[in-house]
Amino acid sequence: MLLEGALAAGALAFWLPVLVPGPRRLSAPGRCLYLFLAAPLLDLPAVALVACGHAAGGLAMIAGMLPLPLAALAVTWRWVLAEERARPPGGHPA
Repeated sequence: MLLEGALAAGALAFWLPVLVPGPRRLSAPGRCLYLFLAAPLLDLPAVALVACGHAAGGLAMIAGMLPLPLAALAVTWRWVLAEERARPPGGHPA
């Protein structure tokens, strides 16, 4: 039970800078960079499991990480849309 609690706390700590509004939230470019850099780093333990012969566990971990790049794409898309809306009509950014 202690391991599950530690994993849940780690997951919560990971997602706080991305999802929670307020002063602790990263800027839009910061959120994009944070998520795009985290995706390959979080897959490294899964690759190590596959290399050690635990293919099922490694592939399950990789499949479990699939929402991370999707979240990174969604955050990036929202940032692009916000930048477009902030741009003056027919003009270049100031």
